[in-house]
Amino acid sequence: MGRVRRHAVPVVEAARASLGTYQHVDAVAVDVPAGTDAVAFARLVLTGRTPWVSRLMAVRDRVVAPFGLKVTEPGGARDVRVEPGAKTGPFRILAVGGGEVLAGDDDRHLDFRVSFAVRPKPDGSGPEGVCTTVVRFNRPAGRLYFTAITPFHHLIVARLLARVPSGT
Repeated sequence: MGRVRRHAVPVVEAARASLGTYQHVDAVAVDVPAGTDAVAFARLVLTGRTPWVSRLMAVRDRVVAPFGLKVTEPGGARDVRVEPGAKTGPFRILAVGGGEVLAGDDDRHLDFRVSFAVRPKPDGSGPEGVCTTVVRFNRPAGRLYFTAITPFHHLIVARLLARVPSGT
């Protein structure tokens, strides 16, 4: 996973406009092949789900369902549609355009947005895909929930990005 790196958090205007205020933001970047656009990058990340991630999400769903939180809708990760309104796993595609795919969902405890964008690397050596997560807590339980899942969030995002084909 050496090519996956934390990234200086870019300004994510679409997420900010969609959520307003937020309490958490992080960004992770990975090299991508030349010619990769935001839609292709989002598709690569969203289809990169491994069996252990699926099992982890199933456990999460069993734990949170009794509390009335949204659970992951079943569906094949191979058939990811990257268009507004499409749903894959915990993500609903909210907007596509301006070099960015914005996904996310709202729930009782928290609202989140994930931006998939492709930009030139700061050193100019090629493009990178940047996955930015923005979270707004709706109640104290949202903060508690996110604190509990944060290590898993970082691990899953890094592993999904590591599966994206390299630009080198």
